[in-house]
This record gives sequence, structure tokens and C-alpha cells, in this order.
Amino acid sequence: MLDPPQEKPKWLTMRDACRLLDVKEATLRQWADNGHLRVYRTPGGHRRFLSEDVMSLTNTAQTDAGRAPEYEVEGSALRLIRRRLQGESVIRQPWYQSVQEDGRDRMRLFGRRMLTLLVHEPQVRRQRQEALAESNVLGREYGTEMSEKGVSLKDTLEALVFFRSMVLDSSDPKSWSHILELADRVMVGVAESYEKQSVQTG
Repeated sequence: MLDPPQEKPKWLTMRDACRLLDVKEATLRQWADNGHLRVYRTPGGHRRFLSEDVMSLTNTAQTDAGRAPEYEVEGSALRLIRRRLQGESVIRQPWYQSVQEDGRDRMRLFGRRMLTLLVHEPQVRRQRQEALAESNVLGREYGTEMSEKGVSLKDTLEALVFFRSMVLDSSDPKSWSHILELADRVMVGVAESYEKQSVQTG
């Protein structure tokens, strides 16, 4: 945890951070607990998030030079995904056409967070368990988003398979086991959300 801020405008409430990222509080807490967002607690126990961290999650640019290898992999995968998404064969895919433009914006946000998870392999067991848990939370959030928009489970999973393939194509084969393990947890989370939605509407 950080010391209380000296410049209040740089810090955001839980509600404001969730609104900017368009995610639920549970997801934001998970990201903060895993160290992806800097946070401090007010005397009343409320979380405050550094605005530059929140905004960085919506930033699609990776322009910093001299980064560590995992950041290079992340940038390479991101460029490949962008190129493939502009291709005619992808645009014609049912899973792509099933998502409206606002949904694609949300897909990009989820995709960036998932990409960071997949390419940064945890070095200790606790971090690995945290990454698995976050992958599942991310999948549930994404599944809820897509199911509420009326996108079928098949199309949602097709989109994730496409995304996972792009990450694998950009990564060292030695990292494939880690990538597949986390991607599987995302898919399980998606399936759980669709199952929950089916029970609620059934």
C-alpha cells in the first residue's frame, strides 16, 4: 500500500475507476491485490486508485523502448492481433460480426489485460495462483459482458481461441504451457458466466 496522496486529483475512487474501465468492483480489487494498480486506503478503509495506472489499462500503445523480453512479446502479440483483426477473413467470422462496435472496445480492454497475464509468467507459486485466479475472474467478467449482449457462447469462445492463438504465435514455445493454463482458466470463467446467466433466465 502507498502513503496517502499529496495531489488528490491523481487518485480515483473505486466507483470512478470502475466507471473508466467499465469493470465490476470485484475485478478491480483483484487487479489491485495482484499489484497491477497502485492503491492506498483512506482512514475509513476505502480504496483509492492512481489515475495514471487506471488510464494505462485503457492505453493500447506500447511505445517504450528497451523493455524486458516479456514486454517485447506483449508488443509483438498486440501488433499481430491488430493486423489479423483488420484482415478480411477475420472480419467475416461470425464471432467478430456478432459483437457491435462498443463490444469490440470492451474486447480490446479485456484483451489487453489478458495479454499481460499470459505473457508475464509468475516466478513463485503464490503469484501463479494469483494469476490463475485473476484469469478466472477475467473470464467471468468477459462472459457476463458477452452473454448480456446476446453473443453466443460459441462465438465468445471462438474469439478467445483466436486471441490465444495470436499470443502463442508470438511467444517462445517454452511459455506455451503457462499461456494455455491461464487461457483455459479464462475459458472456464466464461463458461461459468454463461451457465449462471442461463440459470437466471431459465
